[in-house]
Amino acid sequence: MNFLRFLLPYTYFYGSRVKQLKYNVYYLIIDWAVPFALLTYFTGFDWQGSLVHFVLAYLAFISIYEIGYLGNDVYSVRKEDKPRRRVKDFDPSDAVVLAWIGVRLLAFAAISWYLKVYANPLWLAFYLVLAVFFYLHNALKDKELKVMTFVNLAFVRYLAPVFIFLTPAQLMLIAAPVFLNYVFYRTLMYMDSKDLLNMPSRRAPAYKVNYYLLAMGVSSLLSLMGQSWVPVAITAYYLLFWTAVKLAGVQPPQADN
Repeated sequence: MNFLRFLLPYTYFYGSRVKQLKYNVYYLIIDWAVPFALLTYFTGFDWQGSLVHFVLAYLAFISIYEIGYLGNDVYSVRKEDKPRRRVKDFDPSDAVVLAWIGVRLLAFAAISWYLKVYANPLWLAFYLVLAVFFYLHNALKDKELKVMTFVNLAFVRYLAPVFIFLTPAQLMLIAAPVFLNYVFYRTLMYMDSKDLLNMPSRRAPAYKVNYYLLAMGVSSLLSLMGQSWVPVAITAYYLLFWTAVKLAGVQPPQADN
């Protein structure tokens, strides 16, 4: 039954975007591993403490993010000429959607209270930006403008599990590397998927290796300017991963989100 299947946070993301275990592994490597390592490095938590904080903050994030997915998949698709149905026979009633949203808002509030961040201005501003730009991403018809809403969403998505635990100086140190190694990279992939760019080689591991090789120049400058090895380490992580994929001769799954 769809009502129970998608009742709890993360269940809709899994059922509509992840769908298979290999995609969870992909997200673990691409989206989660580096932020988790940064959280452990900067905060001094042991890995268990980092894991608890990371998972709770991620569940708070996905609770709000899934509301945007529901808005897109239930309502926005009704206005599309060629709607993309991510879940078969999916047409929940308004009452069911409201129930799902209510559960997610309660989860977000409970986690915010448990982490003692419910009154933190940064926490509130972060999720206000997320809500506004997910709404705009769903509402805008201009694909060129949706590139910028995607940039905002990709940036908050990557930092969501860790930003509230880091100092302003730490956040500023990683902001540029996150943009270079994740946001800009993902934006290029997004633009090509929407026929805004022509990048026929983008799915090939060789392209990804070359991207991160070339990104190492900016990362090196960022490390020198910030007097920290962190920017270079972030680029090196993705470079080593895609090099291993290329040498192994496998085609990784393409994330569908």
